[in-house]
This record gives sequence, C-alpha cells and structure tokens, in this order.
Amino acid sequence: MRACVVGAGPAGIVAAKVLLENGFDVTVFDKYERVGGIWSPGGCYDGLANQSSRRLFEFADLPNRMHYASAVESQRYLEDYARAFGVLDRVRPETEVVSVRPVDGPGRPGASGWSVDSRPAGDEAAPVHREVFDHVVVASGAHHHARVPDLPGRESFRGTVVHSNDVRAGTFAGRRVVVVGGGKSALDLVVRAAREASSATLVQRKVNWMVPERLLLGLVGYRWILMTRLGESLLPRYHDPACVRPVDRLDARVKRVLWRLVTRDMLFSSGLGRLPEHLRPAGALPFHLAHAGVMPRGYVRAVRRGLVAAKVSAVEAYTDQGLRLATGEDVAADVVVFATGHHKVFPFLDPAVRVHDDAGRLRLYRDIVPPGVDRLGFVGFRQVFNNIMGVELTAHWLARHFRAALRARPDEREMEEAVDARLAWQERALPGSGGYDFGPYDIHCADELMHDMGLPSRRTRNVLAEYLLPGAVAHRYRGLAKSPQAGSGVEAPGSARRGRP
Repeated sequence: MRACVVGAGPAGIVAAKVLLENGFDVTVFDKYERVGGIWSPGGCYDGLANQSSRRLFEFADLPNRMHYASAVESQRYLEDYARAFGVLDRVRPETEVVSVRPVDGPGRPGASGWSVDSRPAGDEAAPVHREVFDHVVVASGAHHHARVPDLPGRESFRGTVVHSNDVRAGTFAGRRVVVVGGGKSALDLVVRAAREASSATLVQRKVNWMVPERLLLGLVGYRWILMTRLGESLLPRYHDPACVRPVDRLDARVKRVLWRLVTRDMLFSSGLGRLPEHLRPAGALPFHLAHAGVMPRGYVRAVRRGLVAAKVSAVEAYTDQGLRLATGEDVAADVVVFATGHHKVFPFLDPAVRVHDDAGRLRLYRDIVPPGVDRLGFVGFRQVFNNIMGVELTAHWLARHFRAALRARPDEREMEEAVDARLAWQERALPGSGGYDFGPYDIHCADELMHDMGLPSRRTRNVLAEYLLPGAVAHRYRGLAKSPQAGSGVEAPGSARRGRP
C-alpha cells in the first residue's frame, strides 16, 4: 500500500514512521529544505523558541531532555528522529504539493485512491509530476497560512507590514515596531522589539491567559499541575462519556472554588498580577485556558519598565504614520507585525472533499478523518497542549483506521453525529477553538484514541502515579505499534472496554 504524507514537520515525520511500521510504502513531500515544519530554517519567525519543558517535546521512541529548546535544537531533534526510523530517506525536500484529488472510480471519494500533483517548491513554471497513492495523510501544519486583517488605509502607510511568520533577523533594528496580537508569538516578538527596536508597542483586543513556567507561587513546573489526570479533572467534563472517570465528576461548585485559587496563583506566578488591571486577563479560567501559551520570559519586566507600551484595543485602520486604534488613538510605527494567527486551510485539496463547515471550523471525525471520504486522514489538527504526544497518538489511530483495525468502525452518519456533538461541546467548553484546539485536554484526548484502538488508557500500575504524575507525556505510550494489545502491558486486554472508568 502506497501512502503519501504531505508535510515533514513533527506530524508528518511521526505519521511516516508509524505507517512504515505498519507496512506502508511511504513518500513524504515537504516544501522546505530540511524536515521540521515551523522549526525548519524559514519555517517561522526568527528567534522562535520551544515552550515545552523537559520530557514534553519528545516522541515515545526517542527521549529528549531539552528544556525550552531553541528552534535549532528542536529541528535537530526532529531530524534525528526522522533519520533513526528511516523517514529521512522517504522525504522529497523542496517539493510542493499542488493538488490532491480522488481518483475517479466507483464508491465514495478516495475509494480508488488519490492523485497527487507536485512540483519544485517556489517554481510555478515547473512541470507538475503526478503520482497515484492508495492513502494520503495531510500533515501540512496549522501555522503556515497567515491571517492578516484587511484594514482600510493600507496604501497610505509608508512603513513595513509583515505577518509574524515573516519576521527575520534585522527586521526590528532601530525602528518603531508595533505588534498586533495577544498570543505567545505576539508577546515573544514585542519582547524582542523591546531589545532591538527604537520603540515597542503591543496592541491586543483582549489580554489572554499565559501559563507561567512554574506554578504554585513559582515553585512547581507547569507540567506537574496542568498535565496530570488530577489537574485535568478540574476542567469541564469531556464530551466522550467513555473518557470520563470518577475523578472527573467532581461537583461543579468545588471546581469553581479551586479555579479561583488557580486563577490567583496564575496571576502571581506569571507576573500578570503585577501589571495594571487593564493588562490582566478578563476572561475566567478555565474557559480561556485553551488559547494560553507559556509566558515569554521578560514580558512583564519589559512592560513594568516602560520598554513595551501595551494597549488593549482593536485596530481600526492604517494611517500614513502607523495605526489608528478603535479607541481613537494613533500609534506611530515603521514596522507593523500582525501576530494574528493562521488559517487552517488546505489549498491543494480538491474542493469537493469537505473538511470545513460553513463557519470555517474543521469538520473531521476525531479531528482526523472527513466523514464519507476514504483513505484520507489529517495529522496535527487535533491540537492539545502537548501536541507532540497528540500527533503521535493520532498517527497510530490513523494507521489502524487505514488498515480497518480500529475496534469500532462507525458509518458516515454516525461520524457526522459525533462531529456535531463534539463541535457543540467545544463551543461551550472551549469557545473560539474553531473545532481544532482541545487545549488542556491532553489525557482525555489520548484516552479517546486509545479506546478506539482497543488499547488500555491506564498507563501505569501505580494509582498515585496514574493520577498525580504528568500523564500527558509521550513516553507513557511507548510501543503501541509492536502489538495489537497494550505496549506497556499494564492492563489486561479485557479492561480496555469502552465506558470503563
């Protein structure tokens, strides 16, 4: 069985590795010269750093002790992984996929395979090379198609306008920089501008929560709190009843009290509590936690020292000197950086293959496969805090789906109903997630895929370790490809029944 993987970032290389282990003949297309996706040279803004603490940015079969690694270190790890498991030899670098469409034939789209057109990256005049594959995995990443607001007055502004992806060394040097956005990349870049630019201004519509590197008054690393089963039990109940354990049924009133305590600690430990009231998050936890990144070092200090002018407002228009805010204030700029996110789109995919709803939300069963379409899957679009672990488990699920080896095989109608129910839950529990971001539900998302694969969701023999130690870590899921049963052997096959707490 021939399989095509589009993209050689973390999702693409782990999908290729798992498919190879399952007997597929794999070809990986990637537009960059080196594997790594956003971690590749030119894949994202210069100075991008990893927000993962130790043992989080790693796949199950290759330990990684890096702690808040640089982009160079992160790319090196991914390349080492691809080399170690035979993926690097399957990659066609600097090759752009321009079309993926189902081969004409009887049955549902994809039933007869997929036609894939590719050409050298960046050369639109080059001839297109066409191949047919039995299966296609889309792992093209969610951070490549820039979202830049279309504001009036652009022709009057004489400065430079870039998306955060396109910031390079020297972009800020000696210039007046305005960064628009409230996420981690916006804060990263405005802190950098505070060092390099003549002035640095941050404009954000609302102040987002940021996770401090250490919680509990700055004493305990965040993974020991947020990435445990006990920590996740404080979240609103997960939409899949099979993944709800007794600890998750804690009374809502008790959860509210505990979240008030967490909120106070987050404000103190992140430093946001030392900023003026209007520069603190207004939304209540945990509902806005899904959009949180790890607090960049130096942001609070830069604001307090006046090195960063932070403003809370929408942007209304360009002026000839910079930007006009909805408050009526004009902000002078030589460089405007929009750290305003990305579109989750797939321009190479046949428009007849429906993967979005009318609101633009991804409409995929388990956030992996489109209902009613055969032999096509998406890896990297079931976003959780520890996305490295998430994409690895997704790859295992998809490989079994391709082999018709999942425990349950819902039909198209059942898939559509499951997608409807999940999207409705996400709008309540994770507003603004776009059907893509599961945020802090790392372990619940893992449990759901493990149940589908007929594998045990309990990953230790020790109850205290199961609930109190970080569970959203890849090394707990080592060996999934080696046996149809649990790789760790910690739970009998019969105990993996759907619905077991």
